[in-house]
Amino acid sequence: MKKPDQVSAYFLYDLDKFRIFCELSQRHWEEELARYNTTDLEINESTCWDRYQYRNDLSADFQEGFPQYQKQSFLLMLVSIFEDYLNQLCNSSYVERALSCSLKDYRGTGIERAKKYLKKVADIDVPTDTADWNKIIEARDIRNIIAHNAGHIDEEAHQKQLKIVAKNSSLTYHKFARIHLDVTQEYLSEVIKAMKNTACEIRRMTPRKT
Repeated sequence: MKKPDQVSAYFLYDLDKFRIFCELSQRHWEEELARYNTTDLEINESTCWDRYQYRNDLSADFQEGFPQYQKQSFLLMLVSIFEDYLNQLCNSSYVERALSCSLKDYRGTGIERAKKYLKKVADIDVPTDTADWNKIIEARDIRNIIAHNAGHIDEEAHQKQLKIVAKNSSLTYHKFARIHLDVTQEYLSEVIKAMKNTACEIRRMTPRKT
């Protein structure tokens, strides 16, 4: 098992790879949209069949729909990666320092449980009074809309999420028959930066066994 300090180091390494993946994916969709819009369905028959099955009505999907599917999936993965990081840090601290109880013995779930364990049992001062931590918790709440409602916001049930979207210029929504959440590339970058800053601070506060 990795030592606590190594857990943070590996997380930061993986997080930076994920950042690169997000940026490459954004470029991919921009290039694919340009390719689709300049492909002649009659002249480039092979390309049109192999890539688009002769669909000539996908321009809006390449511009908004398809990238949005991916960005929402990225947010799901980001929050999952961060939660797993905290859980692994709890488990590593328990083994490395022979703590009185393990994470599975601690009440609660998800990020909140790991945060409490790290603070109260592992004596690691997780920086929860920062803008970065608030950004992560808001990302978790937005993630729940994607995970449980396919990115649709209910005006009555999701008032917390609506407030988050309203105050964040990097999140938007469109109202048709239902309210559709839009996750932007800028928002993903903000969440990644917040997670990086938080993990760096946690790493700094993590006791090292001598």
